Amino acid sequence: MIRTVAMPQRLFIGLFFFLAAVVCAVAPMPIMFRSLGIVLSAYLGFSMAGMPAAYLTALLAPPVGLIGGDPDWLVMLPIVLSGNLLGMIGLDYGWRLLAVPLSPILLVLPALMAWQLPARMALFEVSLPWDGQQGTWVVLHLLVAAAGVLVSLYLHRRRERLATA
Repeated sequence: MIRTVAMPQRLFIGLFFFLAAVVCAVAPMPIMFRSLGIVLSAYLGFSMAGMPAAYLTALLAPPVGLIGGDPDWLVMLPIVLSGNLLGMIGLDYGWRLLAVPLSPILLVLPALMAWQLPARMALFEVSLPWDGQQGTWVVLHLLVAAAGVLVSLYLHRRRERLATA
């Protein structure tokens, strides 16, 4: 388990990161940056408020982006949601050192499969709106997730040192 801040602050910090993810989901910006904002908010929510805040942010904020009526966000929503779920599961079950490679890899796995499988089989007939930016999508999400896990580890170890001192 990760060491988090005390309860009243944990609630407000978790709510803040959830609302930050909602703002990212609704904001009129490219879908890649929307998704990156949600991922970053989920990992920061985990580092400050624990796993419930991370799951809440990663799974409930992306569907709120449908309010804007962007059809591209609707098409990418299954990839975003499944990647967020897998990334948070990897963070939850691989916490500490195993989470550093596991969570980012699981986070980008749906996008990587959506990028690679249509080239090998004619099963997928949906054209995804990432317009040749598949590699950028995967690499940026991988980097943001790795940075989120490393920040969470750093804050956890810092809180452990402060608690033992």
